[in-house]
Amino acid sequence: MRHAAAVAFAVGLMAGVGLSAQAQTYPNKPVRMIISCPAGCLPDILGRAINQSVSQAFGQPVVVDNRAGANGNIAMDLCTKSPADGYTICMVSNVAMSLNPFAYAKLPFDPQGLVPVVHVSNLDQAIAVHPSVPVKNVRELLKLARSKPGTVTWASLGSGSTSHLYLEWMSAKTGARFLHVPYKGSPQAMTALTANEVMLTVLTPGLFKPHVDAGKVRVIGVVSGDKRSPLLPDVPTLDEQGFDLDFRNWFALYFPKGTPAEPVQRWNSEVNKVLADKAFTNKYFIPSGVTPTGGTPEQLAAIAKRSRQTGAELAKMAKLRFD
Repeated sequence: MRHAAAVAFAVGLMAGVGLSAQAQTYPNKPVRMIISCPAGCLPDILGRAINQSVSQAFGQPVVVDNRAGANGNIAMDLCTKSPADGYTICMVSNVAMSLNPFAYAKLPFDPQGLVPVVHVSNLDQAIAVHPSVPVKNVRELLKLARSKPGTVTWASLGSGSTSHLYLEWMSAKTGARFLHVPYKGSPQAMTALTANEVMLTVLTPGLFKPHVDAGKVRVIGVVSGDKRSPLLPDVPTLDEQGFDLDFRNWFALYFPKGTPAEPVQRWNSEVNKVLADKAFTNKYFIPSGVTPTGGTPEQLAAIAKRSRQTGAELAKMAKLRFD
């Protein structure tokens, strides 16, 4: 009897420990990652690359859910309204977080309600002109634009995109007037530039690099703070040329409001490990002109706060107001 009782007690104790461990283990089922652009876009490529390593560490798949449209608002709306159980995580852009709240008359969600997880990357961008345009730096571009107001054509990825905001910022700061020509995406804008249908555009260094090597475009400035792009080391930054634009697009991971601490900590830890892997970032990040970052949730919150202040200024400067 004593032996039987002891065995029963031991079995019960082990079962209790097992249940406790199971309750504390995350994740125990697949995780969904919402990305606000179609398959093959840059955040999608980065997200899927990160998920390969994270899935192995978790022992669970991370499934991408592409929700494109409305400058990221469709994905953000879905993210904020998803269950806060750690099984929906979202790849969010600076534009969606910092600009859209001031550019749209109504938003069905509050981006401030999201839980910061980790800053993934900064997106370098560059200003490039068609080789026929007689300028070699930003100051010469401005001189040309002032001499021919409203005739220097600037291709963007649509109203409210970073390529459009750089145009508005440049015009407001310098008085130079450009002709805004919006396109649906970077392939269309690049095609227009190489075909000499427009005179300049702003895209990532990774997209420009093969066209620079082929002599089809000329890059005259990199928008990347105080560091040059490793893809275009001979091209000076805007800072080096005397301009102080402090607005860069970035990508980060967020959870819906109310998500417990354990998923936040697990994702932060695993993604930071991935971003510290030079072989990984040299394969997936650097060729696209993307700088891996990382850090704590608190650091991401501070970055987002600063970006939100700049986004409010840019939305006002560009007179952005969408229904």
